[in-house]
Amino acid sequence: MALNDPIDLYCERLHAGLWAEPVNAVSNLAFFLAAAGAYWLWKREGKHDRFILLLIALAALVGIGSTLFHVFATRWGLFADTIPIAIFVVTFLVFTLRRFLNQSVVMTTIWIALFLACAAILPRLLPLGFMNNSGFYFPVLGALMILGVLLRMKGGGMRWVGGAYLCAGALFALSLSFRIVDPSVCAQFPLGTHFIWHSLNGALIYLMLWTVIKQKSAAA
Repeated sequence: MALNDPIDLYCERLHAGLWAEPVNAVSNLAFFLAAAGAYWLWKREGKHDRFILLLIALAALVGIGSTLFHVFATRWGLFADTIPIAIFVVTFLVFTLRRFLNQSVVMTTIWIALFLACAAILPRLLPLGFMNNSGFYFPVLGALMILGVLLRMKGGGMRWVGGAYLCAGALFALSLSFRIVDPSVCAQFPLGTHFIWHSLNGALIYLMLWTVIKQKSAAA
């Protein structure tokens, strides 16, 4: 397929033209609101931590990429959507492993390599179109839950951080369910449920950013 070939993945899109998914596109405001709210909090309590600022910038980039995809719905738009998501996830994992779990550079590299291997292999093991091609996101959900448990086990100031990660995991599971069911509800609800995926993920990203900023503030 050429980069400009149209892609139709969600209920709301009825034709290949521009702005054929207005609700899916506009619901990406959730990512920009999350980034803006986190930036305001970072300015107030973030202690000028540039790694956290990078996470906030990547959250905004996720919103930009997703908006491009839902406005244009082309193969290049799909890359613009998925690549920032992958970068944000990996960067957040690196942050957690290094800052909260005190992993060395070598061990962090090993854990990230294992995560990427799971994220690359799992979708290939699943049937084509299984759960609306959500195979990449199951390792993300697993990582949130595992990290939450490990942080809770670490104790001290990390207990509440681990609890926040577990809450984020539960929120992501709910969000993922709306992504998965979107194709199956088209006949009954032509608008689909993908916009709810965006909205909940915006809340999820804000929760994660709020957690790392508040932990930074508490540790100062």
